[in-house]
Parts: sequence; C-alpha cells; structure tokens
Amino acid sequence: MKRLMLVLFLIFALTVSFAELIIYSSVDEANARKILNAFSRETGITVKYIFLSSGPALARLEAEKKNPQADVWFGAPMPNHIIAKERGLTEAYKTTSIYGIAPNFYDIEGYYHAFYMNPLGIGINLKVLEQIKADMPKSWQDLLKPEYRNMIQYPSPQTSGTAYAFITGLIEIYGEDGMIDYLKKLAKNVQSYTQSGTGPSKSVGVGQAGLGIQFTPAFFQFKEQGYPIEVVFPVEGVPYEAACVSIVKGAKHKYEAKVLVDWLLSKKGQQTIVDTKTFFYPVRPDVDFGTLQPLSTIKLISVDENWAAQNKKRIVDRWIKEVLPVK
Repeated sequence: MKRLMLVLFLIFALTVSFAELIIYSSVDEANARKILNAFSRETGITVKYIFLSSGPALARLEAEKKNPQADVWFGAPMPNHIIAKERGLTEAYKTTSIYGIAPNFYDIEGYYHAFYMNPLGIGINLKVLEQIKADMPKSWQDLLKPEYRNMIQYPSPQTSGTAYAFITGLIEIYGEDGMIDYLKKLAKNVQSYTQSGTGPSKSVGVGQAGLGIQFTPAFFQFKEQGYPIEVVFPVEGVPYEAACVSIVKGAKHKYEAKVLVDWLLSKKGQQTIVDTKTFFYPVRPDVDFGTLQPLSTIKLISVDENWAAQNKKRIVDRWIKEVLPVK
C-alpha cells in the first residue's frame, strides 16, 4: 500500500512539475519573452507561447471553442477581450491583485484585466525640427502649423487599430464632425499614412519624417538607443490602448493561468514590465515608472469601446471618403 501511495505521489509530482501553461500571445515577441520569462523565473511555471496578432488569436479561440488548446490569451487591446467574453471564449477570475488599479483597467466580472497600457503620443525627431526651424508642438492644434508641412506620418485606419484609436480620441475632443474637420486640415502636413501602427516611429527615428503619431513604446525605445527623439503628449488629451489578459474557457491549466493573472497585476509583475525595458506603461500607480513620463502628467482620454466597435466601419468610411483625398 505504501509503495502504491509513493508511486501515485511521484506521478502527481511529475504531472505538476511538467504542467505547461499554454499562451496565445498578442504582445510582440521580444517584449512577451521579457515578461513571460521573468514570470517563469519567479514562479517556476513553464510557459509555452504561440504568437498571434489580435484577429488570428480571436479566430483561433473561436475555432477551438469545443476543445481549447490554450490556457491564456495574453495581450491584444481590451475591445478584443470584450468580444471574447461576449462569445463565451473566456471565463471569469476575480483576482485580489486588482486592488489599487483603476476600474477602467479591468472587467468588473473578472473576464479580462489590463496589465499594461500605452498612451498615444507624438514622436519628434529633434534634428529635423531644428532643420525646419520649427518649435516643439504642445497640442494637437500645433500640428496644423504650416512649418510642419509634409513632415507628419500617422497610420491609416484602413489597416491599423492604432489609427482608429487616434480618430476616436479626436472624436472625444472635437466631436465626430470636428474630428473630420481637424484631420482634413492636418492632411496638408501629412507626408504619408502608414500601413502599420508602428510605421511612423521607424520613419521618425531615421529622420525621414519629422513627426509621427502612434502609441509610444517604439518612440521611447528609439530614444533609449540614442536617437534624437522626444515624445510629446498633447495638452488636449490622448487616447490609450489597454492590453489585457484573459483565461480561456475550459483551460487545462487553470491554476497556473490564475497565478499568471495574479503575478501580472501584482506590484512585482508591474515593476517587471518597467524594469525589463518593454516601454509599456504599468496599470498600477504604485510602481517606479523609471524613464517613462509619469501617467499623472498625461491627460488621458477614455473612449467608449462598445460605441467605437459598433461605429468603426462607418467612421473609417468617412475618413476614406472625406480625409484621404485631401492634400
């Protein structure tokens, strides 16, 4: 009997030791590895991750609904996790790690939790600005100045969620018609509309464009690497993306998935996001932000994500029809 108990214990121990947390990651590969490798070192939980952008990840979760292959969806902006919840692809977990985090960063029922956020900002190449003898912009209105003609890049909302976040943020500031009017005026200063949401930072980094509009991590990374880049958050306010984590409904390694959620939202996990140089903003206010500009100095604009999702096609169609042809 004792021998049988020992065998059963060893089988259990081996099962626990080799349990693998399977993650579908919509965070870029380099930064996902930084965060998840730190989690594995901290907890001893082995992690296997598959990299999928938001759309393919959601489609795969849908296809695997009856036989889930992943335990956690890691990353992708909040609207995607709202859809996953509505489609019954994820399940609730109310972690105590949310205490101290603003309620706009998690689902009150526990289906998804933001673990980092990125404010939209203007990246500026200081050498280009010096060459064209222009002042540092402080506001969205400043970007309409004639000295910035053919100097600005921002993504196209036809292909980029970043661009749509920019547009919906402007709607909060100016109203829908005011947004169209603003972007038509800005078009005179736009060099190009990039296909990728991070396209502007690449052009600004090498001086091909003087100014770029996008979420800020890539700008901060270029600055850290010694490029003459400065980041400005316009005084009227900026929208932001909040990347979330959700536990997949029917997850085979639910305990490990909950440990990941707890750790990501803990002070330790949040500090790791800063210390590993992801250049993501933590959602907890009680960590050291390092070289990042404190959130308390940035005016953030909240967008009604449900309204934004329901009206996306109509808004993007207006941009194509009314803004894109303007030069």
